[in-house]
Amino acid sequence: MSTATLYFLPTTSADTSPLPDLINRLATHYNPSILPRWSLRQRLFRSTPGPRPVDDNVPATPARHLQILSLPDHPNDSLVIITPSSNATTDPAANVISLPTGQSTDDFTQLLVSRLGPLWQQRQLLAVVDGLAYEIGDFRMKAGELRQGVGGAQLVRGVVVEVTYLGGGGPAHDGGQTEEMITAFWDELDMKGAREFRGNREGKEEDGFDDVRLWSVMLLLKG
Repeated sequence: MSTATLYFLPTTSADTSPLPDLINRLATHYNPSILPRWSLRQRLFRSTPGPRPVDDNVPATPARHLQILSLPDHPNDSLVIITPSSNATTDPAANVISLPTGQSTDDFTQLLVSRLGPLWQQRQLLAVVDGLAYEIGDFRMKAGELRQGVGGAQLVRGVVVEVTYLGGGGPAHDGGQTEEMITAFWDELDMKGAREFRGNREGKEEDGFDDVRLWSVMLLLKG
């Protein structure tokens, strides 16, 4: 099971960000050590609607999302994941394809845009640039402003936060107890209005992409 929990703090207005308040609270309640900065990027595509069924009793084919993700814990790869657009939780069965960062990812993206455009419509570009990271005892926290768009037309959608438990494993620190420790750490900061995202493995064997599935759900910015 993943030992990380994600939080999303939406902006309340176009000219404010929850990030300064979060960092001030972190310094007040804990003694954080600064870690190297980090970044992430999401390119989102949505499947085009298919023809409506002739029979009204037959449900229409649900839309799907295709995401190309660049995540801090996978610095040399771009991750491709396809999920149902109605999925509000992590799907342990969702397959993840790993592509080497660089030309392979560029070629794949160009294929989607130029050749598969009738099937996949580009929806949004999201990115965190120069995100902040801290180590606090047995925990690591990453936080950064999530911006939509490119260039000067960027819109801050909110702040993304990843809290990871770094302590030793074993039965005493598995499953629910690890989640409880992360929750207690986060609750101490008392950040109102945060949306929480946790993994749901349902007994599926670890494959190294739990965090990808978790980020893919949060970055859809639903709810």
